[in-house]
Amino acid sequence: MMHNAYVVTGTLVDAQTVSLDEALPLATQKIRMVVEPVVNTSRRSYHDVMAAIRERQQARAHQPPTREEVDAHTRAEREGWDD
Repeated sequence: MMHNAYVVTGTLVDAQTVSLDEALPLATQKIRMVVEPVVNTSRRSYHDVMAAIRERQQARAHQPPTREEVDAHTRAEREGWDD
């Protein structure tokens, strides 16, 4: 009899608990599990991430608020505080 094998990823929560990224179509039963650490080899540097963010902002013509706008917002927020 051939059994289905499922390959899913998850997070090792502690030494005995695994949180799966997706549910398995199985009833409660004993299973066999092979654990293989997943190495994230695609980590980008801080500078690469920031450059990508700035490129996306520039592509959509993002304009950050001016200092005056930030100051006005901060003043308005603080005026709403109860003493």
